Amino acid sequence: MEKESSIQLQFIGAAGTVTGSRTLLQTENYKILIDCGLFQGKKSERKLNKAKRLPFKPSELDAIILTHGHLDHSGYLPALVKKGFTGPIYATAPTKDITEIILHDSAKIQEEDAHEANKRRKKNKKPRKPLYKQKHVHRTMQLFKTFGDNQWESLNEESKFCFQTSGHILGSASVELECKGRRFVFSGDLGQQAPLILAPPTRMEEADYIIMESTYGDKLHNSGLSPFQALQEVVNATFEKGGVLVIPSFAVERAQEIILILNTLMEEKSIPHLPIFLDSPMGIDVTKLFQEHRKWHTLTDNECEALTKNVHIVSSFEETLNVLHEDGPKQKIIIAGSGMVTGGRVLYYLKQLLSDKKNTVLLVGHQGTGTRGRKLLSGASHVKIDGKHFEVGAEIHQIGSLSAHADQEDLLWWLAQFKKAPKQLFLNHGEEEPATALKQKIEETYKWPVTIAKMDKVYHL
Repeated sequence: MEKESSIQLQFIGAAGTVTGSRTLLQTENYKILIDCGLFQGKKSERKLNKAKRLPFKPSELDAIILTHGHLDHSGYLPALVKKGFTGPIYATAPTKDITEIILHDSAKIQEEDAHEANKRRKKNKKPRKPLYKQKHVHRTMQLFKTFGDNQWESLNEESKFCFQTSGHILGSASVELECKGRRFVFSGDLGQQAPLILAPPTRMEEADYIIMESTYGDKLHNSGLSPFQALQEVVNATFEKGGVLVIPSFAVERAQEIILILNTLMEEKSIPHLPIFLDSPMGIDVTKLFQEHRKWHTLTDNECEALTKNVHIVSSFEETLNVLHEDGPKQKIIIAGSGMVTGGRVLYYLKQLLSDKKNTVLLVGHQGTGTRGRKLLSGASHVKIDGKHFEVGAEIHQIGSLSAHADQEDLLWWLAQFKKAPKQLFLNHGEEEPATALKQKIEETYKWPVTIAKMDKVYHL
């Protein structure tokens, strides 16, 4: 019997952490990367974006398959192109559009940060350079090839792949990949069983190897309150105190979900009719994509149009400065980026509002280790913004049930459709505790072999 030829799997990101997703699959004559993200969060991890060496020459990489457009999955693409990658980047159409918005924003921030750092640098220090510039983003976008879900596409004579909806964000997908007669399933980021505005994740039936995320492998989102009930309570409590509600929000999916819930609650008269301000340039651009890619979400035409019709759109920073000082109701709801409070226009609002106990800050997504959002959630009495310390007087709340990530129960549900045990299940995209808890739960429930992916380790399959 002829021995199966070796396939190598290597996790060069999102192993032991939730950012920097990059998974290399290679045979004797083919190299493919699943996702190509930036490391985010802690400074020690962000440094890896420039310091980490790749185990391949970018010019020798044959293709990239992108599961979705979030920065931690797509943000390193222009750096790879800058270093010589010229192959195809496969994605769904919404993922391509979201990635373009996110990468241009990323390049803009990097160029601005480098400019500011160089103004302050000492003469004996090297100038700081951005990881990539806008021109590299333009070159990157020219490499995209888009496909729908549930259609097999050939990579080469020995490999083919297929996208399956993953319920995480608009256009997000899991990847089925056949290589040398073996089937791999890469979960990408999975949504909950019943996402608010998307179809649920597609469950697959066959896999020799499963690579699955474990972000919330040790948690259950259901707190007893639906996102509608939780938001209703927070809005009404803030209104009764006479305060302002600030919602740091991710531009993709979360901002749109929050607007949908607020519109619904106001129509039902469950909360007062307060002005809603969307102050997120990316959030505004992504909201338009919901109207362009209607097949990829479950919103009705009316709900889709209401995402912008009932909202005050804040486009420029000059408008941001006026939101708190304009004539009209003093009480309002402000949705602004960034979702983990690491940057963006939400910082301006927090500098003005964070110390006042009448106000509320509502966190509506995962707060990474080392982020301001995590510090607020952990009960910090002060947070540092732009070099100054600000007292935390406002109430801090979180809605866990709105997460775009599957919890432990959802992840087990997603696995339940596989007809037989895989040869190996690898857990990535998770910190140590959730990955360990999920590994134990899968072993107890299904008796499958589970490995927690180690950064840079090569697995011979």
